[in-house]
Amino acid sequence: MTASTSRRARPVKKSSRSSLNLWLIGAGVFFVALIGIVIYANSRPARVAQTTLDLPAGWVDGQALGNPNAPVTVQIWEDFLCPACQRWTSDIKPLLQSEYINTGDVRLEFHNLPLPNFEPGSVLGAQASLCAADQNTFWPYHDRLFATAQSRGQLGFTLDALIEEARQTGLNERDFFQCMSSQQHRPTVDASRMEAQRLGLASTPSMFINDVQTPNPFDYNAVKAEIDRLLGEN
Repeated sequence: MTASTSRRARPVKKSSRSSLNLWLIGAGVFFVALIGIVIYANSRPARVAQTTLDLPAGWVDGQALGNPNAPVTVQIWEDFLCPACQRWTSDIKPLLQSEYINTGDVRLEFHNLPLPNFEPGSVLGAQASLCAADQNTFWPYHDRLFATAQSRGQLGFTLDALIEEARQTGLNERDFFQCMSSQQHRPTVDASRMEAQRLGLASTPSMFINDVQTPNPFDYNAVKAEIDRLLGEN
């Protein structure tokens, strides 16, 4: 009886080991899939709200957006390779546009501040944005650089990559290529850098409301309070 019982017990232990192995394999597959999902999610292009251009004539002018006679002007200094700038563009700019720009109370002005630690892409991106502005397509191109090009790092800001972004945005490729290859906007980018230095700016994003620098561009409540205060004076 004892020997027979022992022989019958062996298959049970083998089955238990098989079940354990299957469980371990299943758990391994699950964790590999989970890691893949995390990597995919982190590698996806950032979600940047596309600038709405169905505004009155004259409200979309080069690097400016909004009523030219708005009582409040917001200036934003950015680098297209700066992750914090991408966050400002995705989180703060849409609020400004829906609450103040679309109503004609605020005009938003963009300024290039390419940072040395993001070169050479930062300078090429700045020039490309001005080439897009020549075709009055600055804001769609601006949004696209933050939404898709930045996630690729320097590879997203080579000449070929910037031309492809221009094509995807609907720009005239030939004019854009000529603009970039001639570097016709390099002096403008350099002048913008010098102006930033004069203002004491060393990081991006930097923000001004009616020529007064905002301590924290991401504190929307404080930004809103200052804009409301200025509007109340008019």
